[in-house]
Amino acid sequence: MVRIVQILLVVMAIAILAFQLGQGSVLATQSTREARLPNTVKTISFVLLILLMFGVVTGWLGGL
Repeated sequence: MVRIVQILLVVMAIAILAFQLGQGSVLATQSTREARLPNTVKTISFVLLILLMFGVVTGWLGGL
């Protein structure tokens, strides 16, 4: 009787672990969606990216 209870506990633990892994994979795929940002934030980030690229290429930023 004790062995049956132990086997059932192990099977339940495996089932719970599989369920948790499945839920984790669902959350991971949902979190990769693109975030909605206002146009001003997109514009500012684009300008900062261009400034960073210009600074790296000219040696003004990042090169020693």
